[in-house]
Amino acid sequence: MRKFDIVIAGGGVIGAACAYFLSRDTDLKIALIDIKKPGNASRASAGGLWAIGESVGLGCGVIFFKTLSKLQSEAKGKEIPVMRPHQLPDCFFEFALTSNAMYPALHQEMLERHGVDFKFERTGLKFIMYNEDDRIYADQITSGIPHLADQVRWLDAAQLKAEEPYVTPDAIGAIDFICDHQVNPYRLVDAYIEGARQNGVELVLNNEVTSVLREVNRVTGVTTNEETYLCDTLINAAGAWADTLFNQATGLHMPVYPVKGQIVLSERLPKVLNGCISTSDCYIAQKDNGEILIGSSTEEKGFDTTNSLDKITELSQGALKCLPILKESNIKRCWAGLRPGTPDELPILGHVPGIAGYINACGHFRTGIVTSAITGQLITELVTGQDTTLDLTPFSVTRFFTAE
Repeated sequence: MRKFDIVIAGGGVIGAACAYFLSRDTDLKIALIDIKKPGNASRASAGGLWAIGESVGLGCGVIFFKTLSKLQSEAKGKEIPVMRPHQLPDCFFEFALTSNAMYPALHQEMLERHGVDFKFERTGLKFIMYNEDDRIYADQITSGIPHLADQVRWLDAAQLKAEEPYVTPDAIGAIDFICDHQVNPYRLVDAYIEGARQNGVELVLNNEVTSVLREVNRVTGVTTNEETYLCDTLINAAGAWADTLFNQATGLHMPVYPVKGQIVLSERLPKVLNGCISTSDCYIAQKDNGEILIGSSTEEKGFDTTNSLDKITELSQGALKCLPILKESNIKRCWAGLRPGTPDELPILGHVPGIAGYINACGHFRTGIVTSAITGQLITELVTGQDTTLDLTPFSVTRFFTAE
């Protein structure tokens, strides 16, 4: 039996970020407990810092909403409706943009203090328009964010060709979110973990939290298959598996569930993209090693992490439509990740009324990479009793519970 101030359950990008910021800004004794399960969302991510793009429904979002629209239409026996932007609420814009702005300094900090590089790249995110329907869709997006007009560029076909010469000549233009960039998601998680380790966090790897310990209405620790860890505060960063811990801690359930996303990765290519790409069919990001990552389906299939030919074909065809040069390359591998979804697509953060010694840091769905930095900062502020940088009320788990 061992005693810590903080135990963090889950070592994906959110748990790792919490470990790093807490260890950087406090002298608390911290343990991070993690076991890698099939479908770990952080390692199935494109690493997009697409704060505006995801907030207005591009990247994974456009594919997610397209899937929802199709399912809803089929259920009602109607034709698929014209696509309209799926914009998240203002609280999420603030959350994502605040986090996004932290990455340049965080990148330098990781390099200088800890000797790790998560490959921050200033790329922008372009939504490619193939026809007038896409142009109308893009116009609806930009008209919904007038306060961010200085972060959006409209490109006609000639300008797009000059900036992205390998994009299909059939494209009529693009909108470019100039502050939406990318990182290497593997390296980001590893950077947080290594920084936390250097700061004194104890890493309890290849161990799974098997139960949460409680005394009356206070969480007092956790058990794993090897040890008992007592703590003053448990942080639930268990991703798609977070509801299990929440139930053990509170006796209740919260709606965090796995949303499967399939990914296609090409072999290494010379540089063919200067920025990240989103279309109505897929998103495309060329990574620092030359590989091109294509994502991502949106499927509620429980904890299934298998690949299916239909989804891989859809993604590949969408990428070929945008980047014909991919016909000259091969698929290197495919895999699937399990995003921690919530009904309103917002994360679940903060304390739970009536339960001491417990904090949620979960439910980040498709935006865990971009919002990990601000999540780590906010959780640190909660633990240390500070006023939080952002209002956490919209992200409280209590929004899902109806008062009796």
